[in-house]
Amino acid sequence: KSGPNEVVVAVIDSGVLVAHPSLEGQLLPGYDMLSPPFNLRGGRSADASPDARDARCGERASSGAFRTHGTEVASLIAGNGKDGVRGVNPNAKILPIRLFGACPMARADLLDAMAWAGGLSVVGVPENPYPARIINLSFSGGKRVCGADLQGLVDRLVKKNIFVVAAVGNTFGKKLAEPANCDGVISVGAVDAENNIANYSALDSRTVIYAPGGGKDLNVSAPWYKNKLKVASFDVSLLGAETHLGAERGVGTSYAAPLVSGFLSLLLSHRWELSPTEFMRDLPKFSRPVNPTDQCVDCRPRGLALLSDLPR
Repeated sequence: KSGPNEVVVAVIDSGVLVAHPSLEGQLLPGYDMLSPPFNLRGGRSADASPDARDARCGERASSGAFRTHGTEVASLIAGNGKDGVRGVNPNAKILPIRLFGACPMARADLLDAMAWAGGLSVVGVPENPYPARIINLSFSGGKRVCGADLQGLVDRLVKKNIFVVAAVGNTFGKKLAEPANCDGVISVGAVDAENNIANYSALDSRTVIYAPGGGKDLNVSAPWYKNKLKVASFDVSLLGAETHLGAERGVGTSYAAPLVSGFLSLLLSHRWELSPTEFMRDLPKFSRPVNPTDQCVDCRPRGLALLSDLPR
């Protein structure tokens, strides 16, 4: 651990805005795992910040969401309360690891990022002084069957009592893809405020748990827009300057996953020796039924319980 009751959560994502007030005091030194030619900065380094807003990958313009995505995810885990952004566990420490940006990720970089997050050695990269107990992967879209390389790495991490949490993806009812479909991964789907599985969430009987996804729809103009999760983000002035703030912008399975990672960090701060296997066995203690759906007759969905629902 990095300190008393401090659990390290690796956020493998688009990078983190280290100067954001809502993450002040919450971040550990991270790493940029993006390799050439996908790294616009030339190669791997200790700079885990995201790409600039105007970054381009060849003819591909960067999505503004990639600049802030990792910051938003991290803030749901450990936001310190500034600008109204309070994470599930402000005592957790975030280890930011950049894996994608204007350019897409490479599979080899994903494997190295996960290995390094868990304290395993990676050729050409300094040793990680802050190995994570939890690895948050708020993305999806790999193979439909977990590859042997990724599965083998997940197995190694789980044997080290490291929790791998992955979003199921906003695939509107499709089956799980990597990394959420790997054995041992805690796959996270999204539910709405009425405890129904969100229409944008992947739908698969293998989904381990569901958590609030910030609304029923990904459309920002939907009437339930204000149900979005408050996250650390920014606005841009007319002159192009970024202003850090808290905003109700979080919606999707990307934002459900860090709620589970934050919960696990709280749990580990009291039960440090808890293993992923024990957590899966005790899952009924930490969850409650989600409304069933006739679109998946084999699904018996369970949702992350409120802290007040947990047994004393």
